[in-house]
Amino acid sequence: MDKNLEFYFTKLQQNKTQRTFEQVYKLSSVRLFGVILRILKRKELSEDCLQEVYIKIWNRIDTYNATRANMMTWMSTIARNHAIDYVRKHQLPIQDDFELSAIKDNQVHFLDNLEANDANKQLTDCLGQLKDNSRNVVFMAYFNGLTYDNIAKAVGSPVSTVKTWVARSLPILKKCLEGSHV
Repeated sequence: MDKNLEFYFTKLQQNKTQRTFEQVYKLSSVRLFGVILRILKRKELSEDCLQEVYIKIWNRIDTYNATRANMMTWMSTIARNHAIDYVRKHQLPIQDDFELSAIKDNQVHFLDNLEANDANKQLTDCLGQLKDNSRNVVFMAYFNGLTYDNIAKAVGSPVSTVKTWVARSLPILKKCLEGSHV
């Protein structure tokens, strides 16, 4: 996990300041936006929903428990649940590749399972070795299933740059994972 995010998240728990919150936002917003965009499918709605998610994070930061989930998992779960609630509340049409009925409120989110065993913990550690931009686009592509075009729009970079970040990241991940015999 990103050490800077961990530092600012812990600092935010201890003392809520706007500056610290801005750092947490800066370091986590791309990932959370990807989670929301995967569900809502519309950039404008996802941007609005993301702002609401950060209000929830601000208001609930005191309820975070590091023994139950890592901070990114906790924030991603809030984002996912809020996006699902948004779909239900606004009765938005569901895309063919997203089946709302398959999602249950008590369902454990993918990220919760990511750290469930040593192999997945190693994957998380290997992802942590990537630069922020590279990690974010790999996460959005492989964990959220976004296309390069959607990722490029989400991060505000050209598609060619996104492809380059992914192409450079995969050999690093492969080497890291092979070194750990996963």
